[in-house]
Amino acid sequence: MKLAASAIAALLLAWPMAPAAAAPQKPAVQVRGQGCVEAGVETGCLVLKDLKTGNLYNLLVKGMHPAIGDGIEFLAVPHNGPAGCMQGIAVDVIGWTRKDSIRCGPAHANKK
Repeated sequence: MKLAASAIAALLLAWPMAPAAAAPQKPAVQVRGQGCVEAGVETGCLVLKDLKTGNLYNLLVKGMHPAIGDGIEFLAVPHNGPAGCMQGIAVDVIGWTRKDSIRCGPAHANKK
């Protein structure tokens, strides 16, 4: 009898520590934007002011980077953690496409 009571007590103590697998995870919010890629204040940083919202984004791109002065459209998720660039909203770029329809003037291309 003592063995059964000990086993039940152990189960009751361990039960609150079990992971909450029933709670559904929220999908990551995606950010879409388009505009002209500019050099950030810090070396190596890329920023873009969205043409629709006016938001300034700090583009964290893995792989091939867009060129400064390019007009692009991007898809990203909010960056989790600190970012080295101190301008704009830091986002992890999932993908981007150059858009020749977005005209970026010489002011964008000269910032290097």
